[in-house]
Amino acid sequence: MRWKKIVSLFAATTVLAGVLAGCSTGSKDAGPAQADPAPQGQESENPYLASEKQLKLTVHMGTKDSGVFKNDWPIFVKAADMTNVTLEGTLPNTVSDFSETFSIVMASGSLPDIMQALSKDFLQYGPEGAFLPLNDLIDEHAPHLKKFMEDNPDVRSAASDNEGTIWFIPFIADGEAEKGWFIRKDWLEKLGLDEPKTVDELHDVLTAFVTQDPNGNNKKDEVGFFHRNTSIGIEGLMALWNAYPDYRAFDNKVIYGPLEPEYGVAMENMAKWYKEGLIDKEIFTRGSKARDILLADNVGGLTHDFFASTGNYNEQLESKIPGFRFDPMLPPADVDGVVKEPSKRDRAKNYGWGIAHSNPDPVATIKYFDFWFTEEGRRMANFGIEGDTYTMVDGKPIFTDKVLKSDKAPVDVIRETGAQSNFGFQQDYFYEEQWTLPLATEGINAYKEKNVFMEKYPVLKFTNEEQKEIQKILPKVDTYIVETRQQWILGAKPVDHAAFVKELEKLGARRLVEINQAAYDRYMAEMNQ
Repeated sequence: MRWKKIVSLFAATTVLAGVLAGCSTGSKDAGPAQADPAPQGQESENPYLASEKQLKLTVHMGTKDSGVFKNDWPIFVKAADMTNVTLEGTLPNTVSDFSETFSIVMASGSLPDIMQALSKDFLQYGPEGAFLPLNDLIDEHAPHLKKFMEDNPDVRSAASDNEGTIWFIPFIADGEAEKGWFIRKDWLEKLGLDEPKTVDELHDVLTAFVTQDPNGNNKKDEVGFFHRNTSIGIEGLMALWNAYPDYRAFDNKVIYGPLEPEYGVAMENMAKWYKEGLIDKEIFTRGSKARDILLADNVGGLTHDFFASTGNYNEQLESKIPGFRFDPMLPPADVDGVVKEPSKRDRAKNYGWGIAHSNPDPVATIKYFDFWFTEEGRRMANFGIEGDTYTMVDGKPIFTDKVLKSDKAPVDVIRETGAQSNFGFQQDYFYEEQWTLPLATEGINAYKEKNVFMEKYPVLKFTNEEQKEIQKILPKVDTYIVETRQQWILGAKPVDHAAFVKELEKLGARRLVEINQAAYDRYMAEMNQ
C-alpha cells in the first residue's frame, strides 16, 4: 500500500528529528524547524506546553452533533495559548455528509495532520500506514493519557486493534443513564389509573389513553406510544417481550435479536397493539419532531426517550396545558417479570481523533492530545470558558445564566465555545446534570437505585477480513429487517418469523453472529488479562 511506503520514510525521518530536536517543529507554513533546547536545569513554567515554538496543525474534524470544527472556537483558541499548538480546520462549514468527506480525503492521499474518524476507519487505515501508532508516543510523552488508558482497559481496547496497537483517542462519554419511560401522569390521575407495572397493565393503560378522552377535547385524537426515532424508537417496547433490534451478549454468548424467537413474538404483539391504535399510526414517518408536536398538541401519552431532554417538557408546557405532567416511570416488567432498561450510555464511542502519517510533529501532537486529559483541559472540553459559560463555585464548574437561561438548549450554547464537540476527551456528566431538571434527575436516580440497566454490548474490534465481510453482508440484512419490521407492524403482511429467519440466513446473518462472537471472545480475553 502507498501508505506503508510513505510512513516508513516518515518514521525514519521522525526518529532522526526526535533525536536531534525533540521532534518540535514550527508552523507548517514555514516548514519543519528545530526548537532551541531549554538551558540545562531549567524547565518550562507552563505545564501544558506541547511545543517550544508556535505550531500550527491542520485538523479534519466534524460530526452531526457538533458540526464542523471552527478555528475561532474559544476553547481551542485558549488551548493554543496554553500549549503553543493551534488547530486549523480543513472542512468547509457546508459539509453535512462526514462519511463522504472522509472517503474523499483518504482517496486523495493527502491527509490533514489530525484526523477525526470512526474506529473502523482507524483500524483499517492505521495498519496500512495512514495513521501513526500511538502506544510509544503515549508512554513517553502523554502521562495523563497513559494513566487513563491503564485505569480504563475498556477504553484502551476500543482505541486499539487486536494486537494492542492504539490508533486513536476516542470520545469518552460519562454517566450510566441514557433513556427511560415517560408517561402522562395527569392522564393517569384523571382516568383513575396507576402507573403500569406489567406488560398487560401497559396495554390497558394505553387502551384507556386512546379510548377515554383523557385530554378532554371530546375527540379520539390521543396517541398512545410514540417516538421521534423512526428506526429504533420501538426498542423500548420490543424489550418487553425480550426482543432486541441488534446484538446482545448473554453469558458470553452473542445473539442477534432478529434471529431469536422472541423477536417474532414481539412483532406479533406490536402489530396487534398497532392495529388496536395503541402505537402512533405515524411511528415510522413522523420523525424527529414527534415528541415536540404530540406533547404540545396535548395528544401524546407515552414514550421511551432521553431523560435530560424529555424531562424538560413539564416546564415548557405547564402554562399552556393546565395540569400537564409528563413524568418518568420505571420500566414495566417484561413478560418474564423482569424490570429492565435495554439502553445504557456507551463509554468509549466508536469515533475520535488520531495522528496522520505526515504529521510534522507527532510528539507535540500527542502532548496536545494529553492536554485534554489534564484537569484544566477536561474542564474546558466539558464546560467551555471560565467567566463566560461557567464560573468556579466551591471547586466546581457551574454554568452561567448565558448557558442555563438561553433560548437555546444548554448543550448548543456550550458547543459554541467548542466544548462537547466530540473530539478525543473524557466527558464529565456534571455538565449534563446541571441542566437536567429535578424531575428527570429523580427518574435517573430511580433507575440507578433499582439497577435496571442491562449490560451494554461492548465496542468490538474486527479484523480487516471480518470488516470486509460485515460491509458485504450487513447492508442487505439491515434493509430487509427494516422493511419487513415495518410491514409487520403496519399490518401490510402477517408476521412469519420462521420465513423471516430463513431469508436472513440466506443473506448471511448467521455469519454476522459468528464474526461478532469471535470478536467478543477476543474482547473478553483482553479484559481478563
